[in-house]
Amino acid sequence: MTHVSAPGKLFLSGEWAVLEVGNPGIVAAVNKRVHAEVEEADSISVSIGDFGIKDLGAKFDGKQLSWERELSEKEKEQTQFIRGAIETVGQYLGGLKPFSIRSWGEQSQVEIGGVAKKVGFGSSAASVVAVISALLKFNGQDIESKDAKDRIYKLSAIAHYLIQGKAGSAFDVAASTYGGVFVYQRFDPKWLMEKLESGVAIKELVDQEWPSFRAEPLEIPGGFELLIGWTKESASTSAMVKQLNTWAETDQEDYKRLYDKIANLVRELIPAWKGKDTGSVLELIRKNEDYLRELGRASGVNIETEDLRRLSESANLNGAAGKLSGAGGGDCGIAVSFDQEASEKVKGDWKKQGLYLVDATIDYNGIMSES
Repeated sequence: MTHVSAPGKLFLSGEWAVLEVGNPGIVAAVNKRVHAEVEEADSISVSIGDFGIKDLGAKFDGKQLSWERELSEKEKEQTQFIRGAIETVGQYLGGLKPFSIRSWGEQSQVEIGGVAKKVGFGSSAASVVAVISALLKFNGQDIESKDAKDRIYKLSAIAHYLIQGKAGSAFDVAASTYGGVFVYQRFDPKWLMEKLESGVAIKELVDQEWPSFRAEPLEIPGGFELLIGWTKESASTSAMVKQLNTWAETDQEDYKRLYDKIANLVRELIPAWKGKDTGSVLELIRKNEDYLRELGRASGVNIETEDLRRLSESANLNGAAGKLSGAGGGDCGIAVSFDQEASEKVKGDWKKQGLYLVDATIDYNGIMSES
């Protein structure tokens, strides 16, 4: 049996602006993993533990995966990422020998008032990375080396990007692949789509250099602590992106001004981080939240919710640096601290305010063999 896992993601700095090619962000992997197990079988069979899907039969024709029974609309949505992952790796390998695959996540959801809600750790991206890695290993491919992880990132980025309707920066795919904390720049999506639409084979595309893509590991300064608070409300990133894009079309000048402010802040943060200038790191992370708040006000998109505002202000008042993480609109916020006493104060204040303290931290491993 082949068993691999991939970590979840959090954004530390540079949200929204990272969608523009050439703009950097700082990204972290978190230790909430998605697992995938593959074993030999007489035919293709898919199980997804998080959705109660068991032994769903399928056939692969070299390009597309088709299910052996009619799926409900809900099942189609629940299986779309694993289907895309299988199709992409199958095209890359030039076929697939029969297999049984099972995937499941570690606390990608939390139950509040009897209702399961997503925390926002990027479980769809992690599942794509885990499934692709497991199938590659099952078919005798390396998944451990840097070159192998670059291939896994590219395969997973293609699958995830297409399933999401050609949206997103794929930073979550990178976090699940590489692990740790790193500087991220997205690939050029126009270049990728031109290649795919011109009929370039997946294998050839994965072996090429991708314009603009960057994933540069960062050493973590001593005393660094990442606290994660959850607002108990899930957000739809895709809906927010559409809303912000509509605003951008009507106000290009303000859009560019605010995206440039966020991107230039990250360009300041990178050398401060590398130089272990913890005071500047905290100051810039606080300023990042100010810029995201300004972006929300200008665009009319609810980026910084009231809970996310309280979360970041609490962190700032108690000696840490707080901000939302990701698109905003709910989900998670973070506090970065270099002082144990400050960290404990933040935790206590968050609990008093009814914010959910998530038991998670930086995961230094990306894709990982469990067997």
